[in-house]
Amino acid sequence: MYFVKIRESMMIAHSLPHPFFGPAQNVHGATFVVDVTFKSSQLDAHNVVIDIGLAHNVVKEIVKKLDYQNLDDLEIFKGKLTTTEFIAKYIHF
Repeated sequence: MYFVKIRESMMIAHSLPHPFFGPAQNVHGATFVVDVTFKSSQLDAHNVVIDIGLAHNVVKEIVKKLDYQNLDDLEIFKGKLTTTEFIAKYIHF
């Protein structure tokens, strides 16, 4: 099995309006590091799993929708607790 891992990041603002989150109930900023691993059981004709530039472009397209946004203002997240785990799940799908 072959793996290629890339890293991108994004900066967001949000709040977590539930007593469980203590001071994070208030609006605050966060920087997310997004690690993505591409895997393949074999290398392609160029002996790579994926073109590294393409891999970065694919992830950047997903991340740019959230980068420098207040997640509380985005319709898709209305009424959601936008925890790190929740955002990871959103990016994964």
